[in-house]
Amino acid sequence: MRFALFCDDPLAKPIVDALGSRVDGHQLSHAVRVTPESDALLHGQTNVRFVEHWEDLLVAKDVDAVIVGGSDQLILDGTKQLAAAGIPILFIPRAAQGSTFAYELSLIRDDNNVLLWPFFWHRFDSAVMRLKRAIQAGELGKVQFLQMQRMVGQASAGIPIAQNQVDDELLHDVDLPRWMIGDYDQVTGLRTAASNEGVLIQSVVLAGRSLPESNWSINSVEGVSDWKLTVRGERGVATLHRDGQSRRWISEIAGERIEGNESETAQAALAEFATSMAAAGRSSKEAPSEQQARDVWGELVKCYETVDATHRSVRRRRTIELHFEPMSERAIFKTQMTAIGCSLLVITFLLTLCYLGIASLIPLPPTVLILLRTLVFAPLVVFLVAQMLLPLTRPSSAERPPVAR
Repeated sequence: MRFALFCDDPLAKPIVDALGSRVDGHQLSHAVRVTPESDALLHGQTNVRFVEHWEDLLVAKDVDAVIVGGSDQLILDGTKQLAAAGIPILFIPRAAQGSTFAYELSLIRDDNNVLLWPFFWHRFDSAVMRLKRAIQAGELGKVQFLQMQRMVGQASAGIPIAQNQVDDELLHDVDLPRWMIGDYDQVTGLRTAASNEGVLIQSVVLAGRSLPESNWSINSVEGVSDWKLTVRGERGVATLHRDGQSRRWISEIAGERIEGNESETAQAALAEFATSMAAAGRSSKEAPSEQQARDVWGELVKCYETVDATHRSVRRRRTIELHFEPMSERAIFKTQMTAIGCSLLVITFLLTLCYLGIASLIPLPPTVLILLRTLVFAPLVVFLVAQMLLPLTRPSSAERPPVAR
């Protein structure tokens, strides 16, 4: 499989290095010079064709998929256009990209049936996967709670952490308990010593029906960064640890120690992406497999919504309940039509008052009065007629695509 790089995010470096080794036949064929940071990802790469604009990827015949990452506006705009053109995308998520961008890509995905595949590093690390298997197999018994502690190293004590960095760490970390345990839908956030420069401590509590509580915290420390997850069950305790900025996890379960490997993790991620591409390219008879592959993007959208809910929880000082619903163009269309209808009712009422006031104060010819009444009520009449004709535009049951169950 031939990839193009449209990214300046350092999180993509292991993937790029794996492509440089041409494992499993995958290779990096094109790279877009979008920002100076993107060049840093390509050190040591050979046989890569550099292009100046993302539009060149649309006409390249030797590009099967694009690696996208970064929050530069040029990258965000180009990503939407590449997805609209039907090019599969391996996406590096960042909080700065925002939930609105994720929603827009969701609509493009539904319209163009394109594969959007978010890359969460922890999902392919052997140590993290071993911990997930232990939880699912009941090796720890019933899980009682999870505790994630992230310590960000600073030059000296008391230096706050930028809020965008906090959100970025939370976006990736919040996927971990969701992926291992279940669909948390209650969020409670708390910030300590918050200012324009950032926060010293932030904690987030995730809860859900029949799910163990998951606590996440981040704080500023002097020295080296650290990351630790503790899973306490009825039969024992398991830990997941990562030193500093390392992308290699170490898990300890009942005396068993498993260490992840960065190159193996990158290879596993590329293999899973290739599998998802194959599933998405199959015929409609295998629609359930395609839907299962595409649901991964919905899980990323939930992570963005959780980050947004944390901000609302801190601002309102209460728990936020999330009601996850599948993003669909039909649902958004119904919401928009409701908003338009309510607006027309209010506008028609105000215009009616204006018409009565003008007609009572100024003597006007009958023709002018008829014209004014037409201008007042015509938009509302057109809207109501359009709503009555809407069922005629729906496809018949024979024409509708099969629904994955």
